[in-house]
Amino acid sequence: SLYHFSFHKSAIFFHVERAPDTRELVIIGVDATKPFLELGVVSADGKRLVHKVDLKFNRCSLSHDMGATRSYNVIIDHPLIVDITRVIKGGQLMKYEEKATARIGVMPRYGSAESVKWFEVEPNCTFHIVNCFEDSNEVVVRGCKAVTAIIPGPDWGQDKFEWFSKGFKSDDADGLTESGYLLHRVHEWRLNVATGEVKEKYLTGADCSMDFPFINEDVTGLKHKYGYTQVIDSLASSISGICKYGSVAKLHFNEEINEQPVKAEYHKFPENTFCTGSTFVPKQGGVEEDDGLIITFVHNEERNVSQVYIIDAKKFESDSIAILTLPQRVPYGHHGVFVSMPNQA
Repeated sequence: SLYHFSFHKSAIFFHVERAPDTRELVIIGVDATKPFLELGVVSADGKRLVHKVDLKFNRCSLSHDMGATRSYNVIIDHPLIVDITRVIKGGQLMKYEEKATARIGVMPRYGSAESVKWFEVEPNCTFHIVNCFEDSNEVVVRGCKAVTAIIPGPDWGQDKFEWFSKGFKSDDADGLTESGYLLHRVHEWRLNVATGEVKEKYLTGADCSMDFPFINEDVTGLKHKYGYTQVIDSLASSISGICKYGSVAKLHFNEEINEQPVKAEYHKFPENTFCTGSTFVPKQGGVEEDDGLIITFVHNEERNVSQVYIIDAKKFESDSIAILTLPQRVPYGHHGVFVSMPNQA
């Protein structure tokens, strides 16, 4: 088990990313006490920890995801801070500190803390990365960015409906003051490792909130044409006080035009039906990046029925090619993953 490589016995989070080409596993562990974040590299066979480093953070940033390109590890350091001393003083354990800095680190695969090149970026909270890849001197990072964290604390107030409802309104998605602060939009950072320049922009509009991205895992760490996300039903989420995903989206990164949002296709579910655990399954012998199936678990709240929808990624907006009814409920928040297995004789 990969968890045998856990760095610190009290680690509160552990993430794994597979590097392209070498198939090594890049892992991070986050802890509320020092060392706040450690990174390691595990051999492709999963048996040996071949590199380990304390990145010498001076705070516990809840870094929920990371990336790996051909040459680099990509580290997210946003100001969603876990602070035990704040609890002792009567505050919350976890808080988004909007005035603190946000940065992204680019680190050689077997680098040290000193080898990380840090790029300060616009304040944000990015839980999930779509993909990272190298493009000449730039490391390109695509992720689902919000201007604050969806994880609340006492500062939000007791009326969850009020702040959750306002947070998903799309009329002011770039500000913290009025509304739109919970919208997650697919964002791109271009980090020039030669000059230190940062270029960043949104790739999707403020008309809907997208999160839990996924891709064809064969292009992890490589330049890619497509990405997929779950799409929040803002009204249903506001009413219920939890995130509910009423559709999935296919994003065409290769059809980007200037500063306009990239082309997006949507596969919408029936009314009061919401998904969780979506993943891409490549077709055997597939040639193109989107030769494959989208598999997602859905729940119909009116009929209290959980199902699996299977969608042709090339005919994304068409009806599902198969729907499987499950014998029991699959809870929201379930994460899906596809792992290929050798054929059994």
